[in-house]
Amino acid sequence: ERLERLERLEIGASLESSCILAWTLTRSAAVGIQEDQLLQLHEEICSNLHFFGAEILFEDATSGVILGCPMSSADMTAADATTRMGQLLGRWALSQSPPLELKIGVDVGKFSNVRLPNSRRMSFYGEAVAGARWLADSSRQRGAVHLSAAAKDQLTALRFLPMILSANHSTLYLDASTEVFGGELTLPDNSQPLLDVGGLEETTEEERKERFPFEDFCKMLQTNCVDMSKFGKGNANTLQQFYDSVVRDEKCFLQVKDGKMQRFVELVKISLRFRDPEGNLRELRIGSQSMADGGMRVRNQPLAMVIRVSEQGSWQKAVEKCFWAKFGLTEQTQRACLSMVKHEYAYEEHKAESDTVPGILTTYKTHSINVIVVDTTRKEMGKLGLPGGIDFTTEHKGTHHWTWAKVTNNKEAELMGFLQDHGIDISAFTWSSFAELYDELYEKRQSTIKELSGELVRSIRIIKVWLSANVFNCKHVLVVRTKHQKGRLHKVPPNRTLSMRMLPEQGWQDAVTAVLHGRLGIDEKLQREGLAINTVDIREEIEYSQSFPGLKTIYTISEVYCEVLNAQDHRWVYIGLPGGLDFAFARKEQLSQTGEFDTVVTRWGWTNALEIEQATAHKNRRPTLFDDSGPAAWQPEPSMLGQVKPPESFVFAGADELLIKRAMEGKATDWARARNAAENILNPKYTCQDFYDDINRAFPELRLYCIIRDDTVLKASGGRTGDDEYQRTVGALFCIYWLMRTDLDGKESFCYGIGSDWSAKKPDDFDGEEQAELQKRHSFLQKTNWQTLKNLVIAAGLLKKDGGHDVDRTLAMLVLMTIHDIMKLDMLRPTVAESIKEFNGYKAGEVIGDHDIALSYVLEKFPVCLPSFSGLSPDLQEAIKFTHCKLDYNMGWLVQAEAPPGALLRSFKKVLLSCKGSDEKLTSDIAFYFLHWFADLAGAEASPLKGCEKFVLKFPQHVLGSFIDSFSVVWNLSRKSETEVFEDYLKWRWSIMSPSLDKLPEGSGAIAQMRLALMAQGHSAEVIKQFAKLDKNDREVLSQELAMTGCQEQSFA
Repeated sequence: ERLERLERLEIGASLESSCILAWTLTRSAAVGIQEDQLLQLHEEICSNLHFFGAEILFEDATSGVILGCPMSSADMTAADATTRMGQLLGRWALSQSPPLELKIGVDVGKFSNVRLPNSRRMSFYGEAVAGARWLADSSRQRGAVHLSAAAKDQLTALRFLPMILSANHSTLYLDASTEVFGGELTLPDNSQPLLDVGGLEETTEEERKERFPFEDFCKMLQTNCVDMSKFGKGNANTLQQFYDSVVRDEKCFLQVKDGKMQRFVELVKISLRFRDPEGNLRELRIGSQSMADGGMRVRNQPLAMVIRVSEQGSWQKAVEKCFWAKFGLTEQTQRACLSMVKHEYAYEEHKAESDTVPGILTTYKTHSINVIVVDTTRKEMGKLGLPGGIDFTTEHKGTHHWTWAKVTNNKEAELMGFLQDHGIDISAFTWSSFAELYDELYEKRQSTIKELSGELVRSIRIIKVWLSANVFNCKHVLVVRTKHQKGRLHKVPPNRTLSMRMLPEQGWQDAVTAVLHGRLGIDEKLQREGLAINTVDIREEIEYSQSFPGLKTIYTISEVYCEVLNAQDHRWVYIGLPGGLDFAFARKEQLSQTGEFDTVVTRWGWTNALEIEQATAHKNRRPTLFDDSGPAAWQPEPSMLGQVKPPESFVFAGADELLIKRAMEGKATDWARARNAAENILNPKYTCQDFYDDINRAFPELRLYCIIRDDTVLKASGGRTGDDEYQRTVGALFCIYWLMRTDLDGKESFCYGIGSDWSAKKPDDFDGEEQAELQKRHSFLQKTNWQTLKNLVIAAGLLKKDGGHDVDRTLAMLVLMTIHDIMKLDMLRPTVAESIKEFNGYKAGEVIGDHDIALSYVLEKFPVCLPSFSGLSPDLQEAIKFTHCKLDYNMGWLVQAEAPPGALLRSFKKVLLSCKGSDEKLTSDIAFYFLHWFADLAGAEASPLKGCEKFVLKFPQHVLGSFIDSFSVVWNLSRKSETEVFEDYLKWRWSIMSPSLDKLPEGSGAIAQMRLALMAQGHSAEVIKQFAKLDKNDREVLSQELAMTGCQEQSFA
């Protein structure tokens, strides 16, 4: 009837809001498919058409277009039913051997008909037909359903299924293996249970046995002509065992078809694999099983688990249950040590006679999945004979003997033989490098190997993009700083830029679009509107690969130079513009060996183009992608990056709501070393190296930055690693050391950094390529008001006005700088204990997300977890806790008078009022806070040996000067109101304004003028002039608004 309705449509008529599915085989599959497999494909399509009530609009042997229809019986829209049909087709295609490369697209919209000349049938066209065909043709995931956004919007029953966003963010993929819960639709096979002993409800064994006793079960078998005399003989189960499997355990169900009893079993087969130390792939197999009569049954089968009738379709849960039931592996251990290769999932059905259930034909519904052991070293994996892969036995429902059998791969063997035949020494390859070569040749198809002049040559194409932008009127280029991949931090050579291997037959234009989106997240629209491609250079380089010894490689490099047209455009903020700030970008990358996805975190930074040009001129070539392409690649020493060598990592295990407590168990502060650092910090003979050795050995909390929990390296917020935070913390400690020694070598070390002998570098130590940087360093040294910084250290109580220093106060600052950033390590952040109920807005059971509040929580509630803190006197502990109160203080708001005194200083004042002590002590604690703030920001670059580069090279000096000058004003907050402090600051800034202004303003518009003068940033005289020219009403509005204090019962003088 539906087909007739289509045929009866008038020529040119259209159907509104229809759902169309298009399918096509890939070119390679269409060329190589055998006739029998092609017929099976069309039979499967016909079965789906009948079940889902869909109609073919067009088809040929290797492609087709289908009109979907809603299924009211299942509360499914046309989009639901058509998408589900596409998923089942994709799942079937992947389950074939070999898998059939089928691409599927689904779109919605109008479509129309037309009768073409010399054609008896109607033809169809329109947006839905064209869209579905385009989605199928452009699909990059075989077997997945490629949906348009419009089709996704029309889903109801399937609307909550997880989907993958495509690279262009406008379409989505539904994976073939994604389980559909709730309205599960599969093709009917009329195989419903003959027995109703509980249906799909959860029932107990006793309830099921009571509903269908053993005697009734035997009568049913006799009624259906089952020869019960065969049970209990040889490998056959006894009748009691058969009854238990059907009724008690629900491992199968029975049905009468064509007058004969049939049995249906759903199971999941698990190919559990790992690579042994020699690189051989091995699979876990059950070798044999002890029988009840004392005999031995030889199995030689992979791991498998039967799915209970009430749990049919939930194969992923069955995998978890299998590892728990058979080997006692908890879900936590499974997540840590095992990885499902989901893209290799397969489903098939077949019928066979079972030797354990004689006389009854069995239909096996089999889910097959590969699982990779990603961690063989954990002690729990010893239950499986790992890490050595030795044979073992288990006693779950009888004795089972297990063995790790070697898995042979014909293609791997062919590749090995091919390489050896051409003189390549395979023994020089690591197994991981050989697996990488196999993957790029056969799986990703990113390279080729051919014989040229009797020698094997590997060819690979690379896209490389130099992205530049105008930062502070200087051309800067985007480069990689660090990369965190596969659980560890990778240092990269200087000046490495955007790069990516190109796909087969991919043009450089498409590759540029892909690398900018994949590595930086820049969408195509922003690329078109905000970037200009200046030049393109295509070149070849030939060299022997470091990753694959003896294999000559031709690198065809497409080098593209792009420029950001307007760095001030707000859309570029997330890549660090316009200020040229470092930033991190995270992306998912599929691991070839396991199929799981690894999170790759890359830290990017903007480097002055002149420095790159000088570096490339020095090397006489541009840096290339393969500078670090293999394990033998050059890795810079930490000192070359301006970094100190971090302490050795230490490992701890277990779970706790307060992980830091478990991590620091048994750790103690070396107080002799700690006090030695504090006492000798002004000693001319006490070098920076002596200081570093002391603090590194004294404070155990420093090792928290290098901690590993359950073989997982802790990551910090903001895309940084624990190693980055360690280097930044050392930089902050060095800043304190240098500020206290400004009368010695502190100023020079702060500005120039320290050399290989740990003494302050001199201008002569910088080579010709670093002259631009040297000028900045020298300018900072000359123009900074060092006495103001020294006054800050004095006010904080570390230095004394008459000379010398306070050892205890200095020690407290060193402890503070050691622990102040540990809660930036995400996994260390505590959960509020049930006994505490609430802490600073976080309720019991909640993880404290703010790293400052998280540290305050530990300092106040569990101080013994930080031995260096708990060992200080109560007064010093209070000074440290004050710095981590929720002050809500924004330095920029004060410097530019952006906020009224209430918003700026209310929280600060509230904390001060809650503190005990004299005004003098509170003033000292405020200065202590500002010194900590200054040192923290000074050490923000993860290169402590290079000095305080954040301030010296990257911070506008006039802004820093304003920050430093403002410190002393806020110290008075302990004895003055918020409004008085703010007004004092405004008057003081007016008096030192450059160029100088007229006398201090008076009257109703005075505060407005003083605030506007600071906001104008260098144009103060002009803004005051324009303020006077305003209409009287406008001037009064500004005067009133800018004079509001935000504090009850407070007003400006």
